[in-house]
Amino acid sequence: MRRPLCATGLDRVGDHWEEYVNMQEPEMDMKSVTDRAARTLLLTELFRGLGMTLSYLFREPATINYPFEKGPLSPRFRGEHALRRYPSGEERCIACKLCEAICPAQAITIEAEPRADGSRRTTRYDIDMTKCIYCGFC
Repeated sequence: MRRPLCATGLDRVGDHWEEYVNMQEPEMDMKSVTDRAARTLLLTELFRGLGMTLSYLFREPATINYPFEKGPLSPRFRGEHALRRYPSGEERCIACKLCEAICPAQAITIEAEPRADGSRRTTRYDIDMTKCIYCGFC
């Protein structure tokens, strides 16, 4: 099939115009014409939209005054990340670096040094919160 030379769907062949076979004419029966005229003249779409807008006017607002009111928390929310400590003040992290290895966003950086008793001690434990995706693997 040839590509059309103009946007009307007609192509110039020799001295006459030929119409493409796949082009569909818009429906022009009386029912579709009257339906379109009724929608246009009576502005039904406008009033349906206005009715929808007014229905939201009388509903309870979905917003909250954030700093003073707190929204409901999801049961799956695990909270912010923090390096926890024992009551004695010692860090719970033993610098095994498993959380650094499992982190899919590579947001955790851990540096460690050995202690006098042979165990490891964390010297640097950073979580880049701009990279964190809150997956909960750590």
